[in-house]
Amino acid sequence: MTEPASSARPVAVAIRYLAIIAGGACLLLTAVCFAIACQVFIQTGVFAQSYAMVGSISGVLGILALKLASVWK
Repeated sequence: MTEPASSARPVAVAIRYLAIIAGGACLLLTAVCFAIACQVFIQTGVFAQSYAMVGSISGVLGILALKLASVWK
């Protein structure tokens, strides 16, 4: 007879891989946003606060998603 926990194992693996993908995507978005903010600052001398804020929030979410993936068993 199968145990209830054995059917949950593929779901846990899927959640872990999705968290890794989401975390990587968020960190990539962070890099893109900060690159755009730096480029705007270099060209115009005006700090692009909206890009920096989106980059910061995305970075925090990316780190949290990767942390979730590392502790999810």
